[in-house]
Amino acid sequence: MPPSTPTWNDYNHSKSFTYKILAREGTPMPPNNSTHKIALLNTQNKINGYIKWSINNISLVLPSTPHLGSIKYGMQDALHAGKPPEDFPSNYDVMIPPINPNSTQGNNVYKIEFNSTIDVILQNACALSVNVSEIHPWHLHGHDFWVLGYGEGRFGDTDIARFNLKNPPLRNTVVIFPFGWTAIRFVANNPGVWAFHCHIEPHLHMGMGVIFSEGVELVGNIPSEALTCGATGKMLINHHH
Repeated sequence: MPPSTPTWNDYNHSKSFTYKILAREGTPMPPNNSTHKIALLNTQNKINGYIKWSINNISLVLPSTPHLGSIKYGMQDALHAGKPPEDFPSNYDVMIPPINPNSTQGNNVYKIEFNSTIDVILQNACALSVNVSEIHPWHLHGHDFWVLGYGEGRFGDTDIARFNLKNPPLRNTVVIFPFGWTAIRFVANNPGVWAFHCHIEPHLHMGMGVIFSEGVELVGNIPSEALTCGATGKMLINHHH
């Protein structure tokens, strides 16, 4: 007989397993301090009557022009204006459905300094229904990150003292549990434009993701196949003619 497995929503079992995962021997240690902190609040919202997911109340929509090209070639009109928020209101109650479920759409491009050390606090919250908070596996492209800790409820500055800097696991995907938070640290040492998103694919398409842009000026030749849409596509066609 196959072994009996816990039910998918037995979060106590999942947490007791996950919290015990530590770095394997020989894993590089994280930098002791970060140079920058970004807090990302995951909420479920409505836009034009459709259910969406938002990060700091912006639901990700990828632009028609690829970011790498629009950033590299300074095509300002291809990017949404303004910086996405790096924090969320201090009075936001993560335990109840959003009081105002409305949200906006944007490109969610976080421009981060090349070679800086970034802490990201992934903060889960209540969905549109009472007492419902979903589990989300977050995946970062182009980097590994150290998982510094998990906690229940809303993240607070006192939680920083509990970060595991001794043997945190090095991963590229990490879970946020219902009504909880997860803290990660990574070094922005890979020039490019990188997606960081929920790996439940419909959640990504419903807006649960951000883009990290770092050291784009250091990227050499970008394959034309990566740029053949939107404004960069037009640019390539004009060059060929």
